[in-house]
Amino acid sequence: MAVQKKLGIYVTIFTVFLTFTQCKTQNGMKTPFTITEKTYFYWVGGKQGSNGTSIKIVGNFQTTNLEFPKIYFQNNEYEIVPEITGNKFTLIGNHSAIAQENIVMHSDPKQEFGNQPENSTKKIPFDLEQNEAILVYTINGEDLYYKVNDIKELPRVTYP
Repeated sequence: MAVQKKLGIYVTIFTVFLTFTQCKTQNGMKTPFTITEKTYFYWVGGKQGSNGTSIKIVGNFQTTNLEFPKIYFQNNEYEIVPEITGNKFTLIGNHSAIAQENIVMHSDPKQEFGNQPENSTKKIPFDLEQNEAILVYTINGEDLYYKVNDIKELPRVTYP
């Protein structure tokens, strides 16, 4: 009976050790890139109702079969325009909203009756804070995800 009890304890300890080791391996997976700069800013265009957000991520990569198709940021999906020089990359994503032409803007709220709210029911598949993003990257056709934290907000830009 004592041998079975000792064997049960050893099996339990081994199982717990194996579980913690497995978690560390999965969470400690290294990405084939490093991020050196991460910023975003809100912008306002010259046309009434035109505004948006731009996000920029700069970094270095170690592999040639790496692609960055999109970024999820502030409840929006951004298509990325990558700029690659040597082993450095700059990813720029823009999201813009242009007000509908048939909206009545008036100092008397009664005159605005009949305006329809903007349809913004689209939800990204991640719960993120205001300064967090999910960077989608692809290696050999497989989509992988990297969470970018502490993205620095730059001052608002006003275009003419």
